[in-house]
Amino acid sequence: MKRCPKCKRELKKVFHGDPTDELAIESLDNDIIIGNYCDGNLNYYCEYCDEFFQL
Repeated sequence: MKRCPKCKRELKKVFHGDPTDELAIESLDNDIIIGNYCDGNLNYYCEYCDEFFQL
């Protein structure tokens, strides 16, 4: 489990590209973020700081 460098809370994994049906359902449970329009290098997201990170 990755932690936010700022607030130390758990980060969400960001998936880039076209999601499968399974991945889309998983994103509804807030386990991952689908980031089709985000910078491809940013692979984690902190919902508390509202920032993306590359870790």
